[in-house]
Amino acid sequence: MSLFGIGGTKKVSSELTLGDKTVQVPKLTPVKWKALFEVVDRLPHLFITVLSTTGQDDFASTLVAAAKLAMDEVAKIVAVLSGLEEDYVLENAGTDEITDFLVAVVEKNRLQSVVKNLKSLLPKAPTE
Repeated sequence: MSLFGIGGTKKVSSELTLGDKTVQVPKLTPVKWKALFEVVDRLPHLFITVLSTTGQDDFASTLVAAAKLAMDEVAKIVAVLSGLEEDYVLENAGTDEITDFLVAVVEKNRLQSVVKNLKSLLPKAPTE
């Protein structure tokens, strides 16, 4: 399975380029997850805000504002996952490289499958 229908059955690269540096696509161990959650701050709230916005004009302006705020958060996430400095990511990595890197992390660690399995562990809502 692939993220957002992208990638299909292609093999995930174990190395990618961010700026001028080659980085490994990491395995998300419990230690890496902990470090990741320590830097994620506003990103979940930004996603909820954008997704709950109604109206075409409001959605577009909210999306642009959220994208500006989210860039620092994304740079922190990429820095933690790649081992690069946050400033290096902000100044040298292209948005295409950042996106490719994050997609590769999701696919390598089968995060869609992990989410599905975690949902199955949650208690079912009682039905009347």
